[in-house]
Amino acid sequence: MAALDPEVVVPGHRLPGTAADASAITATRDYLLAFEEELAKAADGAALTEALVRRYPDHGMLIAAQIGAKVAKAEMKWG
Repeated sequence: MAALDPEVVVPGHRLPGTAADASAITATRDYLLAFEEELAKAADGAALTEALVRRYPDHGMLIAAQIGAKVAKAEMKWG
């Protein structure tokens, strides 16, 4: 998607006032890479959520981080 150099990016979730341009793609990619890195180190979903909040304290959508961490650590079924 980044290679297409879009003028506007419409994210599924974002805080008001955050970028809606190609930088949103980079930010999402960086967050997903951080998620994978912290997932490998975290003992459980709570530890993963704490690590993500430490790295991204102003990211918003805490509930998404909590649910994603629980699902990734097999503490919760999704779908």
